[in-house]
Amino acid sequence: MPVDVVKGTYKYCMENKWFFLFVIIIFSILEFGIDFINSPVYIIAYLITSVFILGYGIQIIEDIINGGIRLPKIMPKKVVVYGLKGMVIRIFYVAIQLTLLSVVARNINFPVFELQELILNYHKTLLLIYNHDVVSFFIFVFSGFIISYVTSFFMELSLARLADGGQLRKSFNFPRIKHAIDVIGWRNYTIGYTKIILVMLFFYEVNIFFDPYLVLNIIMGTLSIFMAFIVEYRGMGVVYKLYTDTKKKSS
Repeated sequence: MPVDVVKGTYKYCMENKWFFLFVIIIFSILEFGIDFINSPVYIIAYLITSVFILGYGIQIIEDIINGGIRLPKIMPKKVVVYGLKGMVIRIFYVAIQLTLLSVVARNINFPVFELQELILNYHKTLLLIYNHDVVSFFIFVFSGFIISYVTSFFMELSLARLADGGQLRKSFNFPRIKHAIDVIGWRNYTIGYTKIILVMLFFYEVNIFFDPYLVLNIIMGTLSIFMAFIVEYRGMGVVYKLYTDTKKKSS
């Protein structure tokens, strides 16, 4: 497991311990509080929560790009604006992802899934081998993972582009996105992004491990999911900062 990512995330969170605790409480209320909301209002509550969490994640990317060393203060207006713009980006890439995945899934009679679902529920994914032939199973897993990885690969950079100036159109300027990766280095970006996924997988596994234990499952579940969240957005900030730092030096 990439230890440097874990150490960097821990240091980033622990720089201000009380604020870290405060953000975790807010995060847990948003993540788990909606489960107690009645179904007619659930969708609205879920969307508001998703916008807030995504918006704060993009604010973390912005903070890292600007040299931040601790969790940034929650700025409601900025979080909402970032969250709404970020949703447009996510919907765009998820639509592409699901379209490509549905083509593969339809031909081999498998359910459509996303990369995050594969990571979180890979135990169930592996059980599909008992209901399908081995060849179809591996075609499903391999092609699905490649499609999900590639679309998420560019989506995360598009979110970083949004954090770098706040302009939504920058996130869809594909020649500039390619240029940013060229500057970072395709190998460096791939390694950096893969490290993020591996560490997120580790924290999701921690969540799964403690799930059967009462009380501990709430505490460790909240902590592990939050840490996976910080790993994703802080990690993208660190990777994208290679581009912004290079751009500053050359200007």
